[in-house]
Amino acid sequence: MNSKVQFRMFTIFDLDKVEDYLHEMHLKGWKFKSNRFGFFYFEQCRPDDVIYRVWNTSYLRKNEVDLQSMKDRGWEFVENCSYSVFRKATCDVDLNDQIFFMDNRLQWADVKSRLRTSTVSISSGLVICMSLFRESLSQSFFVIFVLYALMISYLIYSFYKLKKKYLENVR
Repeated sequence: MNSKVQFRMFTIFDLDKVEDYLHEMHLKGWKFKSNRFGFFYFEQCRPDDVIYRVWNTSYLRKNEVDLQSMKDRGWEFVENCSYSVFRKATCDVDLNDQIFFMDNRLQWADVKSRLRTSTVSISSGLVICMSLFRESLSQSFFVIFVLYALMISYLIYSFYKLKKKYLENVR
């Protein structure tokens, strides 16, 4: 069986883009197998219209979403790394799937969970950098500070973009 590896970088706020990417690859005849450090591994398959859902693993655990209940609904569990990947043929999606997997409120709660995690990580890193360079304001400090400013700006931008996407039809 043929296999394919592609490198793609997605942030924790781009899980919807990951879903679209995996869906597009399956339409081209490449079934998602795994992901390691931005390298997506695929196996060749018959092109098919398959929905992929990517969830933050810690969010699923925190909300006690049982893996077996997902499998019982017909969703195939593909991978569990920093996020969990499920897939199901579009023709097999029923009303219960649309309520659970496509509910904007649940997806927004997942985004907020990811925001908390990334905010803590970025803030911790910034505090560590500030303490390391507190004695001398070297050129490397300013480079690191600019990188953190860019990360925080991207975090804020992504947050409001996803808020608009998930909450525009909920109110």
